[in-house]
Amino acid sequence: MAKDRYYTKKQYTGSWSAFGTAAVFAFVGILGIIFLYTPADFIGLSAWGYYMFIPAFFILIGGISGVYTDRRLKRTMLTTAQAKGNSSIKLEVLSTETNIRANDILRILLDLRNVGQIKYRYDTTSGEIVFGESISYQQAPEFAGPMTKRQATTQVIPETNYCPYCGHKPPAGAQFCENCGSKMV
Repeated sequence: MAKDRYYTKKQYTGSWSAFGTAAVFAFVGILGIIFLYTPADFIGLSAWGYYMFIPAFFILIGGISGVYTDRRLKRTMLTTAQAKGNSSIKLEVLSTETNIRANDILRILLDLRNVGQIKYRYDTTSGEIVFGESISYQQAPEFAGPMTKRQATTQVIPETNYCPYCGHKPPAGAQFCENCGSKMV
C-alpha cells in the first residue's frame, strides 16, 4: 500500500462545486417558469425548463451530504490525533482504526495542520505519522506544482531533491516526505 501513497489536492468526498451546479439548474428552472408565463421563449425552456428543479434539489442534497461527511471525517481524525498524544502510528493502521481511506487521511491531516488544529510530521524512513511534532515547510524553488493522480500512476517520477507532490525539501535520503507523507522516488 505504501508504494501507492501520494497526496492530491482534492476534497475528501463532498465538493462545494455541487452548490454552484445546483444553482445553475435552479436558475434554468426559474427561466423555464418565466418563459412559461411570458410570450418570450428560449430553446423551448417554457416546455421543459421547470423540470430542472428536480436535479437541482438532488444535487443540493448531495452537496450538503458531502460537506457533512467532510466535517465528520475531520472531527474523527482530530479526535483520534488528540487521543494518540505524542506517539507515532503507521498510516495503514490509522486508516483501519478510523475507517477512513489512507489517501483521504493524508488530505485531512494536512487540512487540520494548515488551520493549526494539530501538529504532526511524517517519519522520513518509515512513513509513520508522528503526532505532536511540528514541521517547517520549505518549498523547493524549482517546484512547479503538484502532480496529478494520473501523473503519479502513469509517469516515472524523475529523481528530485524535493517532493513532487507538495514541493517540500526533505532531508537527504528520505523515503517519505515529512510534510505530506507521500512516497518519495
